[in-house]
Amino acid sequence: MKNGEIKYEKFYHILKKKIVCGLLADGSRLPSRAEMCREFCTSEKTVRRVLEMLAAEGLVETRQRKRPMVTFDAAASHKRGLLSLQKADETAAADIFKTGILICYPVISYGISLCSDEGWAIPESLLEKMDPEQPKEFWRLSNQFWRFFVSRSENELILRAVDSLGLSELDPLPGTLQIREDYYEGLKKLTQVMKCGGDLNSVHFADLSSLYGFVTDEKQRGLFCRVASDSPLRLGRKELQRRISSAEEQYSRVYLDLLGLIAIGRYKPGDRLPSHEELRRAYGVSVDTTMKAVQLLKAWGIVTATRGKGIFVAMDLEAMSKIYIEPELIARHIRRYLDSLQMLSLTIEGVAAHAAAQVTAEEACSLCDSLEDVWNHAYLYQLSPVILLEFLVAHIQYDALQTIYEVILKNYHIGRSIPKLISHKKNRNNYEIHKQCLEAARILTKGDSVCFARKASEMFQHTNQLIITECKRLEYWEAAVQVYDGSVLWK
Repeated sequence: MKNGEIKYEKFYHILKKKIVCGLLADGSRLPSRAEMCREFCTSEKTVRRVLEMLAAEGLVETRQRKRPMVTFDAAASHKRGLLSLQKADETAAADIFKTGILICYPVISYGISLCSDEGWAIPESLLEKMDPEQPKEFWRLSNQFWRFFVSRSENELILRAVDSLGLSELDPLPGTLQIREDYYEGLKKLTQVMKCGGDLNSVHFADLSSLYGFVTDEKQRGLFCRVASDSPLRLGRKELQRRISSAEEQYSRVYLDLLGLIAIGRYKPGDRLPSHEELRRAYGVSVDTTMKAVQLLKAWGIVTATRGKGIFVAMDLEAMSKIYIEPELIARHIRRYLDSLQMLSLTIEGVAAHAAAQVTAEEACSLCDSLEDVWNHAYLYQLSPVILLEFLVAHIQYDALQTIYEVILKNYHIGRSIPKLISHKKNRNNYEIHKQCLEAARILTKGDSVCFARKASEMFQHTNQLIITECKRLEYWEAAVQVYDGSVLWK
């Protein structure tokens, strides 16, 4: 069951990505089921299951005695969204622009720092193709130029979050030739400064917001900019949530979370776990999914389950620590966790400064009390970073930014589900992390938001490095980085 589950997940994601990105064109035929069985070294049952999932999403069409046919047109899908253009919502657009600054600037700076001599080939080739005399193509290539540095992080979550903002969907007004030429010279100068390791802030650009229509019309009190009808710039938070959300492996998410709750002592030997119906409601999955998760926990000897009586914890923490779990079974969750930690460590300083500006002295003191309480009286595992992150998310003022950080917060909780990664006992590393969180909170009580943000950033960066080191020690790292090839995002 374990290997079959892994093969079905990998197989599904590989085919879906090829279809959505256009590598498998609309109307093309997939290989036969027998050929796919051989290619992926899997059973016909697994192939059939994956095809059913793709068909349910409208990506393929299956018929008896015929090879599956792709029914998704990637290019047409994008064009359909642009056909029905509507006026951007002023509040949503302003919110997303401010979010874009806080997210994109540190990410782009990081992407630039990763570029070696050979790494500049792609952005330089984009610059060479930019012709100020051809405005439409000029601005399209400009978007690609900046997006390259975002994708250079090789982090799927970061790229999805930035793309989900919808800023790249905007078609700017042509502007004057002089504006385009000045901007082009600025890009060339910036590239030279970046290649030499200079200060990015030394290169200045004119304000181009008017080209994107983000200026207030005195008569209409609105925005000139028109966007696709389903753009976050029009629909705001709801559409952004839909775009940034990714499919989760429900089966493994259930057993991993239960495993984590047992590991931190939330459930002890002899305790009764929630019923299948309660698990179904809690995780938003089918009973079939919860049954598969519990079957795997039974196979490991962690729980017992008897019809009519319930599911009970059967193994203590010492015995659980000796269980070997194949890294491939949890690789996708670990990769999502690591991607979230990296995005957090890159963007948290600006976000923390923004959130801190909204915090009262009373709230800062309350944060200190909460941190002390979870360490001294209610310790289950290292919760101090979670408490701090929850506090920051609650004080973010931009809807788009809060939506992105709610995803990061949700993914941060994956850590407790990864076997042996999080210790339920206090140790030197846990104490150091708690101390850094508390120091940051005490700085906040004095009203110094800049120093607070810097201290919080240092703590999350430190935590990120500790987690990476521990994943390598537990031999999770290799399986996690192989979940997807990050270099494909920019190459």
